[in-house]
Amino acid sequence: MELKDFKSQLQQIVSDVGFSSVGITDPSKVDQSIKEKFMDFIKNDWNAGMDWLEKRINERIAPENLWPSVKSILVFTDDYTPEEDPLEKLEDKDLTNLSVFVTKRDYHKVVKSKLKIVASWVKKKLDCDLKIFVDTAPVMEKPLAQLSGLGWQGKHTNLVSRDLGNWFFIGVMYIDKSLPVDEPEEDNCGSCTKCLDVCPTNAFAGAYKLDARKCIAYLTIEHKGAIDKEFRALIGNRVFGCDDCLAICPWNKFAKIARNVNYRDRFSDLTLERAINFSDTEFRKFFSGTAVKRLGSTRFLRNVIYAMGNSGNKEYIVSLERFLNYPVDYISEAASWSISELKKNE
Repeated sequence: MELKDFKSQLQQIVSDVGFSSVGITDPSKVDQSIKEKFMDFIKNDWNAGMDWLEKRINERIAPENLWPSVKSILVFTDDYTPEEDPLEKLEDKDLTNLSVFVTKRDYHKVVKSKLKIVASWVKKKLDCDLKIFVDTAPVMEKPLAQLSGLGWQGKHTNLVSRDLGNWFFIGVMYIDKSLPVDEPEEDNCGSCTKCLDVCPTNAFAGAYKLDARKCIAYLTIEHKGAIDKEFRALIGNRVFGCDDCLAICPWNKFAKIARNVNYRDRFSDLTLERAINFSDTEFRKFFSGTAVKRLGSTRFLRNVIYAMGNSGNKEYIVSLERFLNYPVDYISEAASWSISELKKNE
């Protein structure tokens, strides 16, 4: 098959399986500036407790170090644009607020299943070997996506697309055959700083510089133990992740509601009262097959307790008192803090 025909056929199969776009780049495009930005992120400790980002750095910043045979890189987007405005849901303090990407099917599995279909086609068409990745390997997905022309890393450090806004997942395929590449996308943020200004915890050290130590997404998902008191009230009812900087992006006006039904079934009606009463078994059953399950019931409980303390609803005090002598120290301390918050101004 002529390589010039490959891209058009690739775009068709990509559309057929449900991906929203595909681009192609090669390992040599990962230049020194991209590597330096990542190293600065690590040197400033902006990765917080995400120690895995410090491991296998050489493989992360140089694709050929991860797989010496790689000659081309295919990058795919899978949009999950919500129907509702995530910022509006923050106003209902009795509901849990989970990040939009949390649906009843883990995106890792959904994206990988699509990648496998495309990979089978690519191997047959090009007679090549390949590797596929979905957010779990030492791969810099966002810089590679920008190099592939799929969007640019916005000031909130997430990828932004002219056509998709910023609600999409990224899948990556390394192949051992050289292909014509796409032109990188330019930065189109201009003078806009809405994503920086909306952040509840001022987690941005500047444009394009996210300090995960202050990020609610990191604090509620990755952080272990008690969350610093300076951030607790700012978390509000966010019990898993935060979408503020994504939701405010003006480029979302061009996004279309996600076509993939796997990304529409969300936990939008889970109340704090129900969530705090989950046993470990109930938690695992309720969130089976989702990203939340990996958080574990104890840290999820911690987040729910903080949310209750931020609700202003004194009726929650009775529920919270049951956890004052909880065997996990940061849970009992969280309950004490939340009760104190609810009793303020009595």
